[in-house]
Amino acid sequence: MTKNNKNQNCQYMTRRIGSTTYKVKVVFSDNGGETMEEKILRMIRNEGLQNGEERGMMDAPQMSRQSERSAS
Repeated sequence: MTKNNKNQNCQYMTRRIGSTTYKVKVVFSDNGGETMEEKILRMIRNEGLQNGEERGMMDAPQMSRQSERSAS
């Protein structure tokens, strides 16, 4: 569910996950210089740089049964 606010450049989104309802306010800038894709990529890069030493290699998930795509 989204709702536009005519007084500001913002939008509200409401999502229910389980028994918790989240209301998120997204604010838009008229004079922003980067696209949404550029912003997301920049945020991912910056988070990786900030937390780089804390992160490790992800191990392969442990499967209790053979994958459906595996040859039988």
